[in-house]
Amino acid sequence: MTGTIVFIEKIVYHCKMRRQIKKIVLILFCFMYWTFAHDFLQGKPLEEKTNNLKYRFEYTFFGETTGVFLLFFRYRVFFYVNASVLLEAKKIDQNTFQFNFIDIDKTGYIIRTWGFSGKTLITGAADYDLGKAQQILDKGFLMFKEKAPDFARVIKRQKVFPFKILSRGKNVLTFKREINGIHKDGSLDMKLKSVKFEKDYDFYFKIYPMMLEMVKIYNHSFFPANIKKISQLEPGMKWKSPALDFSDNMNGVGSYSAYLVDKHITFKQKSPFKLSYRVVSREPGKLTVHGEAAPVVKIWDGYKVFKVNRTVEIRLLDGAALEDSFYVGIGKKEGKGGFAKCSLTLIQ
Repeated sequence: MTGTIVFIEKIVYHCKMRRQIKKIVLILFCFMYWTFAHDFLQGKPLEEKTNNLKYRFEYTFFGETTGVFLLFFRYRVFFYVNASVLLEAKKIDQNTFQFNFIDIDKTGYIIRTWGFSGKTLITGAADYDLGKAQQILDKGFLMFKEKAPDFARVIKRQKVFPFKILSRGKNVLTFKREINGIHKDGSLDMKLKSVKFEKDYDFYFKIYPMMLEMVKIYNHSFFPANIKKISQLEPGMKWKSPALDFSDNMNGVGSYSAYLVDKHITFKQKSPFKLSYRVVSREPGKLTVHGEAAPVVKIWDGYKVFKVNRTVEIRLLDGAALEDSFYVGIGKKEGKGGFAKCSLTLIQ
């Protein structure tokens, strides 16, 4: 009798186990369906996953300098600019993504001295929301003092300029990016209105035209000359970039930074240089490439490009950039100088 009861209990136990196994199999099937098959069964091609990508493009431009202009005029200049926008990207062919404007990411602003002597501090900020712009204006001097305490001691006057951004739509900022890292065909249609004056741009408040120039700084491929596909890049590979000359980029950015630069200063890189690239890592689904150079090449009045870095993280599936950051450092023996940096980052 005991043996019969044990036998029956085993049968019941196995039946329960089978039911549990069926439930587990059903759950796993549903998981696999929604993870792998759903897009295909709904008629969505794999390529669609490479579209509607959301990016942030941000740049910072900083510089400070003192000296004598035309033998008699002593000048003191400080400027700090930051702006960031959100972009949507769609793959338009095998090697190219089209980027279009969605929105600003945060308030764009500039903090700078005004006049040759640098005794006037100007803060300008632009946003769709004037309240957000005002928050930057209210703390402009504190931000300036933190970044340039030596310059802050000579400030006699302060002026603030709020701007309302008027433009919306995908054509506000557009450009194409090839999977080898080249950005091209950029255009800008960003209109601002000064709250204080009728002019669109007061005191050279041109932070968005400057942004387009920063897009142009990605002016070369990070691929080796004999490589056409990302899949060919392997850990341990090293190569040189094409010969690079940033004269046009520096003059473009400089022309939007200050009247003095636009009208009286021309940057000319004394000689081209190359970045030394290498594959840093190759992980499942991602490749990281880093390029660097320390050219110490003269561009104007003792100022030299002393450091250039570029780091690119690429999604192997489609060649989409996960992040592409660029840095250019400029300096002088006396320690004055600045930098320009920008980054394109996938956020969704």
